[in-house]
Amino acid sequence: MRRIAKNQTPECLETFIERQLSIEPEPVNVTYACFPRKSDLLAILTAEQFGLCGYTGVPVDERISNLKSPSGQATFRNHIEHLKCQATCRKELADSDREFGRDLCDDLNYLNMIAAVEVRGTESEHFGAVKKKNLALPVLPTQEKCDEYFKFREVDGGIEGLNDDAELSIGVLDLDHDTLKGWRKSAIDIWLDPQVIQTLEDFEEVARAMEEPVEGKLPEYAFVIGSIAREYLR
Repeated sequence: MRRIAKNQTPECLETFIERQLSIEPEPVNVTYACFPRKSDLLAILTAEQFGLCGYTGVPVDERISNLKSPSGQATFRNHIEHLKCQATCRKELADSDREFGRDLCDDLNYLNMIAAVEVRGTESEHFGAVKKKNLALPVLPTQEKCDEYFKFREVDGGIEGLNDDAELSIGVLDLDHDTLKGWRKSAIDIWLDPQVIQTLEDFEEVARAMEEPVEGKLPEYAFVIGSIAREYLR
Protein backbone atom coordinates (compact mmCIF):
# COMPACT_ATOMS: atom_id res chain seq x y z
CA MET A 1 0.00 0.00 0.00
CA ARG A 2 0.94 3.62 -0.46
CA ARG A 3 -0.50 6.04 2.08
CA ILE A 4 -3.36 8.08 0.66
CA ALA A 5 -3.28 11.66 1.94
CA LYS A 6 -6.96 12.57 1.97
CA ASN A 7 -8.00 16.04 0.90
CA GLN A 8 -11.04 17.98 2.10
CA THR A 9 -14.49 16.67 1.27
CA PRO A 10 -15.21 17.61 -2.37
CA GLU A 11 -17.86 20.21 -3.12
CA CYS A 12 -20.08 17.72 -4.94
CA LEU A 13 -20.35 15.51 -1.85
CA GLU A 14 -20.44 18.31 0.72
CA THR A 15 -23.25 20.11 -1.10
CA PHE A 16 -25.33 16.93 -1.31
CA ILE A 17 -24.95 16.28 2.42
CA GLU A 18 -25.82 19.86 3.36
CA ARG A 19 -28.90 19.88 1.12
CA GLN A 20 -30.24 16.60 2.42
CA LEU A 21 -29.68 17.53 6.06
CA SER A 22 -31.46 20.86 5.56
CA ILE A 23 -34.70 19.31 4.25
CA GLU A 24 -37.76 20.23 6.34
CA PRO A 25 -39.45 19.01 8.42
CA GLU A 26 -36.66 16.42 8.69
CA PRO A 27 -33.78 15.14 6.52
CA VAL A 28 -34.36 12.33 4.03
CA ASN A 29 -32.14 10.19 1.77
CA VAL A 30 -28.91 11.13 3.55
CA THR A 31 -27.29 8.01 2.08
CA TYR A 32 -24.48 7.14 -0.30
CA ALA A 33 -26.96 5.20 -2.44
CA CYS A 34 -28.89 8.43 -3.06
CA PHE A 35 -25.81 10.50 -3.88
CA PRO A 36 -26.16 11.28 -7.61
CA ARG A 37 -22.64 12.37 -8.59
CA LYS A 38 -20.67 9.19 -8.03
CA SER A 39 -18.76 9.47 -11.30
CA ASP A 40 -17.53 12.95 -10.35
CA LEU A 41 -16.51 11.70 -6.92
CA LEU A 42 -14.69 8.70 -8.39
CA ALA A 43 -12.68 10.98 -10.69
CA ILE A 44 -11.66 13.08 -7.67
CA LEU A 45 -10.63 10.01 -5.66
CA THR A 46 -8.66 8.61 -8.59
CA ALA A 47 -6.77 11.88 -9.06
CA GLU A 48 -6.11 12.04 -5.29
CA GLN A 49 -4.41 8.62 -5.60
CA PHE A 50 -2.46 9.58 -8.72
CA GLY A 51 -4.32 7.02 -10.80
CA LEU A 52 -3.58 3.94 -8.66
CA CYS A 53 -5.83 1.54 -6.75
CA GLY A 54 -5.61 2.22 -3.03
CA TYR A 55 -5.25 -1.47 -2.18
CA THR A 56 -3.18 -3.03 -4.97
CA GLY A 57 -1.36 -0.28 -6.85
CA VAL A 58 -2.81 -1.34 -10.21
CA PRO A 59 -3.81 1.54 -12.51
CA VAL A 60 -7.45 2.60 -12.21
CA ASP A 61 -7.37 5.66 -14.50
CA GLU A 62 -7.47 5.24 -18.28
CA ARG A 63 -4.60 2.74 -17.97
CA ILE A 64 -7.02 0.22 -16.47
CA SER A 65 -7.96 -0.80 -20.02
CA ASN A 66 -4.52 -2.41 -20.31
CA LEU A 67 -5.16 -4.87 -17.47
CA LYS A 68 -5.51 -8.43 -18.69
CA SER A 69 -6.40 -11.50 -16.67
CA PRO A 70 -4.03 -14.40 -17.45
CA SER A 71 -7.03 -16.73 -17.56
CA GLY A 72 -9.08 -14.35 -19.66
CA GLN A 73 -11.96 -14.90 -17.21
CA ALA A 74 -12.01 -11.51 -15.48
CA THR A 75 -12.58 -7.87 -16.31
CA PHE A 76 -11.63 -4.82 -14.31
CA ARG A 77 -13.21 -1.48 -13.50
CA ASN A 78 -12.58 1.42 -11.17
CA HIS A 79 -15.08 2.01 -8.40
CA ILE A 80 -15.61 3.85 -5.11
CA GLU A 81 -14.61 1.58 -2.27
CA HIS A 82 -15.66 2.08 1.36
CA LEU A 83 -12.79 1.19 3.70
CA LYS A 84 -15.33 0.45 6.41
CA CYS A 85 -18.09 -1.32 4.53
CA GLN A 86 -21.51 0.31 4.18
CA ALA A 87 -23.22 -2.41 6.21
CA THR A 88 -20.93 -1.68 9.17
CA CYS A 89 -21.55 2.05 8.77
CA ARG A 90 -25.31 1.47 8.99
CA LYS A 91 -24.96 -0.81 12.00
CA GLU A 92 -22.84 1.72 13.87
CA LEU A 93 -25.46 4.38 13.16
CA ALA A 94 -28.26 2.16 14.48
CA ASP A 95 -26.21 1.22 17.54
CA SER A 96 -25.96 4.90 18.43
CA ASP A 97 -29.76 5.28 18.22
CA ARG A 98 -29.66 7.29 15.00
CA GLU A 99 -31.72 6.64 11.88
CA PHE A 100 -30.19 5.68 8.55
CA GLY A 101 -31.33 8.07 5.83
CA ARG A 102 -32.09 10.88 8.24
CA ASP A 103 -28.81 11.09 10.18
CA LEU A 104 -25.37 11.40 8.62
CA CYS A 105 -23.65 8.03 8.29
CA ASP A 106 -20.05 7.08 7.54
CA ASP A 107 -21.20 5.75 4.16
CA LEU A 108 -20.95 9.44 3.16
CA ASN A 109 -17.67 10.11 4.97
CA TYR A 110 -15.04 11.10 2.40
CA LEU A 111 -12.29 9.79 4.69
CA ASN A 112 -13.91 6.36 4.36
CA MET A 113 -13.72 6.30 0.54
CA ILE A 114 -10.97 5.40 -1.91
CA ALA A 115 -10.72 4.48 -5.58
CA ALA A 116 -10.05 0.77 -6.02
CA VAL A 117 -10.04 -1.80 -8.76
CA GLU A 118 -13.06 -4.11 -8.87
CA VAL A 119 -12.62 -7.55 -10.39
CA ARG A 120 -15.57 -9.03 -12.23
CA GLY A 121 -15.68 -12.60 -13.43
CA THR A 122 -14.78 -16.04 -12.14
CA GLU A 123 -14.28 -16.19 -8.38
CA SER A 124 -10.82 -17.71 -8.72
CA GLU A 125 -9.65 -14.37 -10.14
CA HIS A 126 -11.01 -12.27 -7.27
CA PHE A 127 -8.69 -10.08 -5.22
CA GLY A 128 -8.77 -6.63 -3.65
CA ALA A 129 -12.10 -4.96 -2.93
CA VAL A 130 -14.30 -7.77 -4.24
CA LYS A 131 -12.40 -10.24 -2.03
CA LYS A 132 -12.66 -8.01 1.04
CA LYS A 133 -16.46 -7.74 0.80
CA ASN A 134 -17.70 -6.74 4.28
CA LEU A 135 -14.62 -7.82 6.21
CA ALA A 136 -12.67 -5.44 8.41
CA LEU A 137 -9.24 -4.50 7.08
CA PRO A 138 -6.55 -4.24 9.80
CA VAL A 139 -4.22 -2.02 7.74
CA LEU A 140 -5.82 0.82 5.79
CA PRO A 141 -4.16 2.80 2.99
CA THR A 142 -5.10 6.01 4.81
CA GLN A 143 -2.98 5.08 7.85
CA GLU A 144 0.38 6.68 8.54
CA LYS A 145 3.33 4.52 7.44
CA CYS A 146 1.08 1.77 6.06
CA ASP A 147 3.64 1.27 3.28
CA GLU A 148 6.20 0.19 5.87
CA TYR A 149 4.12 -2.83 6.91
CA PHE A 150 4.71 -4.81 3.71
CA LYS A 151 7.70 -6.27 1.88
CA PHE A 152 7.72 -7.24 -1.80
CA ARG A 153 9.76 -10.04 -3.33
CA GLU A 154 11.73 -9.12 -6.42
CA VAL A 155 12.08 -12.73 -7.51
CA ASP A 156 8.39 -13.44 -8.04
CA GLY A 157 6.38 -10.28 -7.27
CA GLY A 158 5.11 -11.76 -4.02
CA ILE A 159 4.22 -9.85 -0.86
CA GLU A 160 4.90 -10.45 2.83
CA GLY A 161 3.46 -8.77 5.91
CA LEU A 162 5.90 -7.42 8.47
CA ASN A 163 3.44 -7.64 11.36
CA ASP A 164 0.29 -9.55 12.21
CA ASP A 165 -2.07 -6.84 10.94
CA ALA A 166 -0.26 -6.73 7.62
CA GLU A 167 -0.45 -10.51 7.24
CA LEU A 168 -4.17 -10.41 7.99
CA SER A 169 -4.66 -7.63 5.45
CA ILE A 170 -2.85 -9.63 2.78
CA GLY A 171 -5.27 -12.46 3.45
CA VAL A 172 -8.40 -10.27 3.47
CA LEU A 173 -7.49 -8.71 0.11
CA ASP A 174 -5.66 -11.75 -1.30
CA LEU A 175 -2.74 -9.51 -2.22
CA ASP A 176 -0.60 -12.57 -2.95
CA HIS A 177 -2.95 -13.63 -5.75
CA ASP A 178 -1.11 -15.07 -8.74
CA THR A 179 -2.48 -12.41 -11.10
CA LEU A 180 -1.21 -9.60 -8.88
CA LYS A 181 2.13 -11.32 -8.45
CA GLY A 182 2.51 -11.59 -12.20
CA TRP A 183 1.64 -7.94 -12.79
CA ARG A 184 4.03 -6.80 -10.06
CA LYS A 185 6.81 -9.03 -11.37
CA SER A 186 6.44 -7.53 -14.86
CA ALA A 187 6.69 -4.00 -13.45
CA ILE A 188 9.70 -4.95 -11.33
CA ASP A 189 11.48 -6.41 -14.35
CA ILE A 190 10.91 -3.21 -16.33
CA TRP A 191 11.93 -0.71 -13.68
CA LEU A 192 14.71 -2.71 -12.01
CA ASP A 193 16.30 -4.42 -15.01
CA PRO A 194 19.76 -5.42 -13.70
CA GLN A 195 21.24 -4.64 -17.11
CA VAL A 196 20.19 -1.01 -16.63
CA ILE A 197 19.85 -0.37 -12.89
CA GLN A 198 23.22 -1.11 -11.29
CA THR A 199 24.52 1.76 -9.15
CA LEU A 200 23.19 3.38 -5.99
CA GLU A 201 22.46 6.46 -8.07
CA ASP A 202 20.31 4.31 -10.37
CA PHE A 203 18.27 3.00 -7.45
CA GLU A 204 17.92 6.50 -6.02
CA GLU A 205 16.57 7.71 -9.35
CA VAL A 206 14.04 4.87 -9.48
CA ALA A 207 12.94 5.49 -5.88
CA ARG A 208 12.40 9.18 -6.69
CA ALA A 209 10.40 8.35 -9.81
CA MET A 210 8.03 6.28 -7.68
CA GLU A 211 7.24 9.31 -5.50
CA GLU A 212 7.00 12.03 -8.15
CA PRO A 213 3.78 12.04 -10.20
CA VAL A 214 4.08 13.02 -13.84
CA GLU A 215 1.02 14.88 -15.12
CA GLY A 216 -0.83 13.75 -12.01
CA LYS A 217 0.00 10.06 -12.37
CA LEU A 218 2.35 7.68 -10.59
CA PRO A 219 3.83 4.62 -12.31
CA GLU A 220 1.89 1.39 -11.95
CA TYR A 221 2.79 -0.46 -8.73
CA ALA A 222 4.85 2.56 -7.69
CA PHE A 223 5.01 1.59 -4.01
CA VAL A 224 6.17 -1.92 -4.95
CA ILE A 225 9.05 -0.67 -7.09
CA GLY A 226 9.91 2.04 -4.60
CA SER A 227 10.00 -0.42 -1.70
CA ILE A 228 12.43 -2.74 -3.49
CA ALA A 229 14.62 0.16 -4.68
CA ARG A 230 14.88 1.46 -1.12
CA GLU A 231 15.90 -2.00 0.08
CA TYR A 232 18.90 -1.82 -2.22
CA LEU A 233 19.75 1.63 -0.90
CA ARG A 234 19.73 0.32 2.68
